[in-house]
Amino acid sequence: MKEKIIQNIKTIRESKNLTEGYVATNMGIGQSAYCKKEKGDSEFTLTELIKLSDILQVSLVRFIDLDIAKIINQQNHDSSTGIGFIENQIINTEGYKLCIEQYKEENIFLKEQLKKFG
Repeated sequence: MKEKIIQNIKTIRESKNLTEGYVATNMGIGQSAYCKKEKGDSEFTLTELIKLSDILQVSLVRFIDLDIAKIINQQNHDSSTGIGFIENQIINTEGYKLCIEQYKEENIFLKEQLKKFG
């Protein structure tokens, strides 16, 4: 599971054409520390995962389950990295329903957390 999460984080970061250095700076850690985390040599804390989801503009759930759509980088004809896109999106009805339920549960949890601070 840990390897899948790390691979999903890297895939999402690359699909958005963000460097490890950019992400590290925005997380408030050094690039070498971030690199170790993305390689699996060091673990992300929950706080870091929350920051990372903000930086990458994705839900935390996307780190766990990225199977609904395979996100890859598009290479332009001049070999420069282009905009990430979704390729071969296959929607499995049961997987789709499960994902929606996960988002609903996450939404309820986050609303409860907001009430504690409100």
